[in-house]
Amino acid sequence: MLARLDNLLKKYPALSSWLLILVAAIFFQKVLTCGFVYDDVALVLMNPYVKNAHLWRQVFLTPMWSFLGKGAQGTFYRPLGVFLFWLVCRVAGLNPAPYHILQLILYSLGIWTVYRISRKLLPSEVAALAGALLWTLHPMHVEAVAWVSAIPDIACGLFCLLGFAAFLRAEAQPPPAFRHHALAAAVFFPALFFKEFAFAFPLLILAYWFCFSSGKSWLRRALDWLPYALAVVICTVIRVALMGRFSSTSLLRGFKPQVAWAAIGLLGDHAKVFFWPVNLTAARAFDLRASLHSPWPWVTLVILAVAVVGRKHDPLLSFLVLWWLVLLLPCLDYRQLSFPYVEDQFSYLPSVGLCLALAHVAFDWVPRRFPKIHPTSVAMGALTVVAALWAVQIVRTVPHWRDNDTMFDYALRVAPNAAPVHVTHGVVLQLRDRNLNGAAREFEMALKLNAQSLQPITAVDYDSYIGLGQIALNQGREADALSYLNRAVHLLPHFGFAYVVLGSVYFPRGDYARAADYFRQAVSANPLDTNARFYFGTCLVKLAQPAQAAEQFHAARDVDPDYLQAYVAEAAAREAAGDKAGAARVRSEIPLQ
Repeated sequence: MLARLDNLLKKYPALSSWLLILVAAIFFQKVLTCGFVYDDVALVLMNPYVKNAHLWRQVFLTPMWSFLGKGAQGTFYRPLGVFLFWLVCRVAGLNPAPYHILQLILYSLGIWTVYRISRKLLPSEVAALAGALLWTLHPMHVEAVAWVSAIPDIACGLFCLLGFAAFLRAEAQPPPAFRHHALAAAVFFPALFFKEFAFAFPLLILAYWFCFSSGKSWLRRALDWLPYALAVVICTVIRVALMGRFSSTSLLRGFKPQVAWAAIGLLGDHAKVFFWPVNLTAARAFDLRASLHSPWPWVTLVILAVAVVGRKHDPLLSFLVLWWLVLLLPCLDYRQLSFPYVEDQFSYLPSVGLCLALAHVAFDWVPRRFPKIHPTSVAMGALTVVAALWAVQIVRTVPHWRDNDTMFDYALRVAPNAAPVHVTHGVVLQLRDRNLNGAAREFEMALKLNAQSLQPITAVDYDSYIGLGQIALNQGREADALSYLNRAVHLLPHFGFAYVVLGSVYFPRGDYARAADYFRQAVSANPLDTNARFYFGTCLVKLAQPAQAAEQFHAARDVDPDYLQAYVAEAAAREAAGDKAGAARVRSEIPLQ
């Protein structure tokens, strides 16, 4: 039976590819109805580099979050991902559906590439199709396919997969195959500019050679490996030249035992999510003590050790397990991560290894060792059950990404110990429900949970203090409000929002000088903050400085050419400054609605 099915699949590989893509389209189709959620709001809807066609160069010259100001620079340099947002915005504006269509296209290309790789690696066509199907239907991929901010993950994964497929072709060439490896490295190279986990790709090549003996000397292999290493070096040089550093924390400096223990705990949590993909959320807390007390990290380490030791007996199985470990390595140092430490999108590319390993065990390894138990029927039945359960979980999980309210309501239920979730819930209670006391409790809970976390997130405290300050203002407790807001300023002096809130305290009183000083600091923290510039310009008008005010209004509309109020305010300010010709020119530039 297996042999007949194998021969049939060999005849129609393209049909199998299209079948896999059809399966993905059926079960992920509802992502097309999802909106912008979580980071999408800032990264797409509020990002002037995406919205303003003339600012595209900044996408390549600055870190991903640089549009939020000095305090948010960070070291996430992902220009090609943000440039994809820019391109979609030029074609379709800020309608979320085209962004989700792009995700599905990239995912489909990834499925096609995974199937090609599985056909080259696995000894049977049935196992190759089974492995690719498992990867296609893994519920962890909902985050990558439904969350617009995860487009860099899918695109990075695609170019890594294409690069590895090209590497396998290069390995199949007669020596010397250096130019073929150079071509494979060129195919992989764009992945480095989508997301940082691509830096582990050259290690995947070494893992392949570690497990498989091709008859080449290690010197020959070192020469073939040079193009992949060179790609990483080039990207590193570009990152350091543009950002002044490679990452937020040195991998060696400041290393302490807690970092190693946390890596073991994170490894276990990633394994747990792969084998037990329930309660999937974009906001899960990481408890180091609880993680180390669970069996997951220790069982995972044993399996990895067995894979390394047993590579001579089954090099393919060893390599597929190491694929998972190697490509997860960048996600195991919590010092390099933002919230949360365990994200489903981190496993998008590593999960290829485990999915193919499961298929290899079910359809190749077990039948060879236990031929009398009809293993093919058992494997087919097990695959059907797992695929069905995973498909159901996909259908259940996709709706959680419909909008922000739905996503965070669900996150609050399944991840009640995640401090950022309480901050978001506090904002909802404060602004949408006008439940100020409930919002205050949420902000206080966020502060408490953040203080207990492995690495407290300064932005959580910052947002919580601002929220508590705004609530205190609404309740007439001005002294408390100013205390909270000044704590926020002290925590992140290079973030602008606290200055904006402080300026809004003094502006209604007519204390325009003090308000202007705060708005000036907000503009200094983030020159792209159009609202801060508009408020600053309004203060300058009140302080009888119309020429300076006009500069602020002009700067605001340079960032956002659709900011109509800035045009009107600039024209009025120029007229007040005696520049009637300038005022007329500005009015003529007001975009038509």
